[in-house]
Amino acid sequence: MGRNKFKNRCSKTNITVKKLIMPTENLNLHDTVNSSLSGVSGPFILMFSGGQDSVVLGHILFTQKRIFHVIHVNYGLRGTESIEDEKFVIDWCEKYFIPHKVIRSANDIKTSSNVQSYARSIRYKAAMDYSEELNVKNILTAHHLNDSAETFLFHAARGTGIDGLISLSSNQGSIHRPLWSVTKNQIKLYAKQNKLAWREDSTNHSDKYTRNHIRHNSLSFLIEAIPQALQGLRTTQKNLRELLSYVNENIEKDRKLYLNPSDSIDGGILLMPNLFNNSHGPLLLKYFLKGESSFDFNQVKSLLNSEVGAHFESKGWQIWKEREGLILLSPELAEKRKLKREFKIVNDTSGSLHGNFWDGKKWTSEKEWGIDDYQKTEFQELNYEMSPVIPIDIKGESWVWRTWSKGDYIFPFGMKGKKNVSDFLRDSGVPSCIKHLQLVLSNSKEPGEVFWIPGQILSRSIKTNEKKKYIRIYEK
Repeated sequence: MGRNKFKNRCSKTNITVKKLIMPTENLNLHDTVNSSLSGVSGPFILMFSGGQDSVVLGHILFTQKRIFHVIHVNYGLRGTESIEDEKFVIDWCEKYFIPHKVIRSANDIKTSSNVQSYARSIRYKAAMDYSEELNVKNILTAHHLNDSAETFLFHAARGTGIDGLISLSSNQGSIHRPLWSVTKNQIKLYAKQNKLAWREDSTNHSDKYTRNHIRHNSLSFLIEAIPQALQGLRTTQKNLRELLSYVNENIEKDRKLYLNPSDSIDGGILLMPNLFNNSHGPLLLKYFLKGESSFDFNQVKSLLNSEVGAHFESKGWQIWKEREGLILLSPELAEKRKLKREFKIVNDTSGSLHGNFWDGKKWTSEKEWGIDDYQKTEFQELNYEMSPVIPIDIKGESWVWRTWSKGDYIFPFGMKGKKNVSDFLRDSGVPSCIKHLQLVLSNSKEPGEVFWIPGQILSRSIKTNEKKKYIRIYEK
């Protein structure tokens, strides 16, 4: 029902609709800020746009003689207006002797598909960087109860979980919102009573952005229909936080039942088969991943009967079918498994070798080997897969430390003939998801003969070589 229709209907039923000022509009904002920041140590970083909300919070902090620094981001989106905003902020800070910093964002924000979201990430990063620069722990924003209600409606309409409905809260780690329980009307009243000046962002009056549309229409209409709507939504969010706390506590218990550290991949997570027999399996998987992926549960379940190497990916997360079972890789771990072909020439004892390592049972992403001289010529008895002794050159070329390539082969010690490295890695049980990262020692950057696969096999070409000068590669 539109607002006009609502008013017409009310007039027919002798109901008068008017803007109500709740008794709490006269709430002392100083008491609210004091209560909100109780136990939170200063100094603070105040994210300051120069708008009414941040000016009111800044005035309260100054009046309370709190120590704080101001961070302002000029996005350059409104031409002269943006420049005037910046000047206002600088003048305000100088008037009250507040240390401040102004950041001007790059021009790429103008071409962003979601300007508001991009701007939000820029200003929070600027605040975090300034906080780190000054070694200040706590950051303040001037979000209020109306902002919280807008965010609730915005996420609810787009579809979200409990955490999305309460994403804007009074305290989130180092971020604090002292005005979170204060309405916009209370802020307006404070600004009027204290004769404060502020900057108006002209884009706030446009319904071009979804949040503005919600503010001007949905939320405004809701407050007219239900005057206590803001307080009601705050109560709802409080109840949801309590519920989420209970859910998270039980999710952690279930996590121990259905997720185990992988025995084969350092940092990997093994999805236990009984997860897929649980009637709440889809919900559990969603919460295990904190809603950061959109895996189809039945599709993931189908991997149980797939061949080794089959996998799915969603928003950076990966699930692989391996010999061990279904392995979940986080976006951070998945990023590490991206192939970066790097070469290192080994022709003396300087430096060291770095890379990943498969010991036959477990994959480790960080490994280091040292290199030193080895004088003894009867090296055959000491030569083994973990720390080989090798000639400093072979066939007149230097050694090359690189990732293996299709076409690589090795003459395995103790075996006849040669074997493709790809087949050898498969037979030795290297997990499919990281097989492509296996490092080898060769004498060329190009595919060809390989002389050592760390921790697994040596080439008999090394064992039969009779050069006089050798180096030893050893584990650190």
